[in-house]
Amino acid sequence: MKKLYFLACSMLLCAMSHAQITCPTSIKTSGQSTTSTPILTVPNGQNGCSESWPATITVNGSLTYDYVSCSGGNLKYAIQSGTAPSTFEMTIDFGSGVVCGYDASGNLNVLSSEEFKTIKASIGPNPARDFLKISLDNSNSLKSLNIYSVSGRLVYNSGSKLEINISNLSRGLYILKLETVQGNVSRKIVKH
Repeated sequence: MKKLYFLACSMLLCAMSHAQITCPTSIKTSGQSTTSTPILTVPNGQNGCSESWPATITVNGSLTYDYVSCSGGNLKYAIQSGTAPSTFEMTIDFGSGVVCGYDASGNLNVLSSEEFKTIKASIGPNPARDFLKISLDNSNSLKSLNIYSVSGRLVYNSGSKLEINISNLSRGLYILKLETVQGNVSRKIVKH
């Protein structure tokens, strides 16, 4: 009985790990890719096409796109109805908790990464109501500061200011991305 239980659990874990979809790395902006028929670059090239991609995805929370094809590492969807976004800046919900955000150039918004931990930065107060202050190590300087919604949409850009006014943002969770001379930093912030 124990062997049968172990075998069933192993098969379930294997199936769950195989079915895990990861965000496509970009929306191809050359060739035939358009906002109404985006062609997404699948991770691991050809192997990514063997994933079980959903028949329907949701773009920007309300537009429905249908699966067209996947070949050579290119995943293609086409809008079902409605007006497509004017740029590749979009949030794509693949279902099962996989939501991917892309900037206007079609690049995946990286909201966190292990490499960001090496840059020393403090952000406070967090949670904040009106102002955020950023402090960097003395040997570092800020090049740009962006704030993204959790869906990946750019909601604030301040250039290189170390103190910013966020009073006009709605309450909620955001991702603060700092581009510094020494690298990039990404932190979650809460707006009260």
